[in-house]
This record gives sequence, structure tokens and C-alpha cells, in this order.
Amino acid sequence: MKPATTPLTELRINTYEDPFLQHQYVCLGHKIANIRISLNMSQHELARHVGISRSYLSKLECGTGISGMSLEILFKIAQAFQIDVAQLVRLRIIDYKSCNAHLTSHYKRLEFLSHTRNSALTKVKPKLS
Repeated sequence: MKPATTPLTELRINTYEDPFLQHQYVCLGHKIANIRISLNMSQHELARHVGISRSYLSKLECGTGISGMSLEILFKIAQAFQIDVAQLVRLRIIDYKSCNAHLTSHYKRLEFLSHTRNSALTKVKPKLS
């Protein structure tokens, strides 16, 4: 017989296997970064106000650290921005459009770098043989 609920550890392990959830994390992180920048606040200033390291804030803004973010940190970020936490986590169509444009530019950059690397390797391989 299967358990009625999924164990918390299994949910944590599978967090990034859900592309929709991952996209939500990335968009929320992007929104945090956009608000911070619009307030002319550095990562260092926001991190100090929230009580986290600048590198952890960077991970949150990239979406990679958000799945483990506590509600306390979320509330402190909202407080630093002087907005309600509900306003911070509510992702609107404009937030998704901004996030998608950001992700598209990153994808194009990665695609270019991958192509450049492959071209360089193709030129170098015959010389190494």
C-alpha cells in the first residue's frame, strides 16, 4: 500500500525535475533582482539587510537557491523592498515576459559560446594528433 503523502525528502530531491516549478524559481529570482536594481540597491546591501551572504543572494536571483529559501528570508527581502510579501511572490504576465527574455538572451549566449568552443576544438584537434 502506498503512503497517502509524499515524504518531504522526496519532494526536495525532485524539486528541479519539474520544469514548471524550476521556471517559477527562476522567474521569482529574476523579479527579486529586477526590484533590487530598480531601487539602486547592490547585492551586498540587500544581503546585509536580509542577513545572508552575497553569494547566496546571487543564487536566489538566479533561481538556483530559491527552493531552499525560508519564509523568513522571503519576508526580509520584501521588507527591504518595502513591499508586501504577496506582492513579491505574485508573478504577473509582465514578470514572465521579462524572465523569458532574460532566459532567451542567456540561452543565445550559451549557444554562441558552445559553437565557438566546438569550432576551436575542431581546429585544434588535428594539430594535436
